[in-house]
Amino acid sequence: MRRRLMAAPLKDNFDRPTVELLAERFDRLHDGFDSHAFTSSLLDEFPSLELKDRINLIADRLAHDLPADYEAALAMVVQVAVDGVDGWAAWPLCSFVERHGVASPVPSLEAMPALTKRWSCEFAIRPFLDDHLELTLEYLRQWVLDSDEAVRRLPSEGTRPLLPWGPKVAALTNDPQIGLEFLNALRHDESEAVRRSVANHLNDVAKAEPDLVVSVLAQWSDETYPVDERMVRHALRTLVKNGHPGALSLLGYETDPAVDVTEFACQPSRVSLGDQVTLTAQLTSTSEQEQLLVIDFVIHHVKASGATSTKVFKWKTEQLAAGETIHLSKRRRIQTATTRRYHAGEHRVDLQVAGQVLASTHFDLDESS
Repeated sequence: MRRRLMAAPLKDNFDRPTVELLAERFDRLHDGFDSHAFTSSLLDEFPSLELKDRINLIADRLAHDLPADYEAALAMVVQVAVDGVDGWAAWPLCSFVERHGVASPVPSLEAMPALTKRWSCEFAIRPFLDDHLELTLEYLRQWVLDSDEAVRRLPSEGTRPLLPWGPKVAALTNDPQIGLEFLNALRHDESEAVRRSVANHLNDVAKAEPDLVVSVLAQWSDETYPVDERMVRHALRTLVKNGHPGALSLLGYETDPAVDVTEFACQPSRVSLGDQVTLTAQLTSTSEQEQLLVIDFVIHHVKASGATSTKVFKWKTEQLAAGETIHLSKRRRIQTATTRRYHAGEHRVDLQVAGQVLASTHFDLDESS
């Protein structure tokens, strides 16, 4: 049996070579910088620290070892980025501004275009939105016009209401129109990375304001030059899983499916952690018209408390002719993920069509798991 390889933890990107690279670059710029002490002190503390703590420690050590004058230290941080440090090694440069630059908003914001070209400042900009909202919005309005796609992406990604790993910004969650101003300006951006950020931002908003997002995308789709359909689909992905009628309709899906489910089963019915289950279903159209159906399955995961939490998984999109019968099969491995732990017990599985549960089955996860 083929052994599944586990990916290295993200924190391992901050290792000796990364720290030595930063030490060497700052040693060039600052006569008082002790590269050996910088490197050894960080590596001594890394074993007990996770990803964000390692990044923050590097940023704080830079603040300690660079000139006490913030703007002088910031100039060195920007120079290191401009000189070519990018990828993971550039993340602490952004964190330096995030953690030590809020009291100096103008030079910090002026530095972000150079930094975000090396590693996104989507996290670094959050405290500035909290403490200097109007000033930060002025800069964001300029950046949507920048020639560099990484800079244009920042107004969308940095103002996401539910940015993964990012601290909440009350103004953004309370007023989605703040971010929508930038999404509107970027909706036709030539960069797929920017358009994908727009879609992810809209998906965030949809979790609190679903009708607003459907309305915005309907308007954009009805323009003389409609927005990218892939962006629309990505923006509506959560609403489609939830069976939101407006989202389904906008994408051309059936909102009231006319089907009979004659089979829905899960085999084997008892599994251990690491096993695969196979879901099978048979659906027959009872409509006289063709139907475009979104078909998903939902697992009710048992939690340690015995309660359950649901997760919708995509199965397929099916164009079902009048009276047609289809047979579906789907395999899924029952294994622990970064965001999910499995606990023993009965796990209900639903067959969901256009957001409606049409049949249910289950599997039992052994206690030994």
